Amino acid sequence: MLKFSDIKPKIENLTKIGEGWRAVVYRGNFEGQDLAFKVASEDIHKHPIQKEGIILQQVNKHGIGSVYKFSGEDFIAYQYIDGKPLNEVLNKDNYKHLITQLLDQGFILDTLKIDKGEMHRPYTNVLVDKNQKLYLIDFERATKSLKPKNVLNIVQFISRGLKNKEELIRLLKIYKSQQSQENFEKLKSYVLAVLLP
Repeated sequence: MLKFSDIKPKIENLTKIGEGWRAVVYRGNFEGQDLAFKVASEDIHKHPIQKEGIILQQVNKHGIGSVYKFSGEDFIAYQYIDGKPLNEVLNKDNYKHLITQLLDQGFILDTLKIDKGEMHRPYTNVLVDKNQKLYLIDFERATKSLKPKNVLNIVQFISRGLKNKEELIRLLKIYKSQQSQENFEKLKSYVLAVLLP
């Protein structure tokens, strides 16, 4: 199976753009494409990187995440996103637009039975491009789940500081018991009307 070291000499303008405890992320031009490469930092982290590639392919079919290109034994390659973290661009003018996208993508993940993780603090694992399009990134901690909590975690994130939560809690419980389109739309309408006036 192909390793990152096999293709590394063929990547132009290779630059390290990020590093976590499981992987190093590079940006470079490969066969005319501007790509990001997530490379396992150690052999023990190869499996989560490969799993992320599989999940990325699934969510790409629904317009979520950066576009998966190919993978190898110790890396995945995907379209580079020229964007900034959500916490750097979120303001009162774009809040409703970006939070709507975040909720909609969270619901799609819920219907796919994929729990992304870290959605209760979607700061650096959500990028926004210059056209205000929102991208979920970093699916290495994502898991298959019968009861994913993406929407629930996003609503918890955006409702911090809200004083009267009785109606919100009621709608969250209904959604939690049945993650249907109808229940999601009711919850989303309430959130957008009350939390984002």
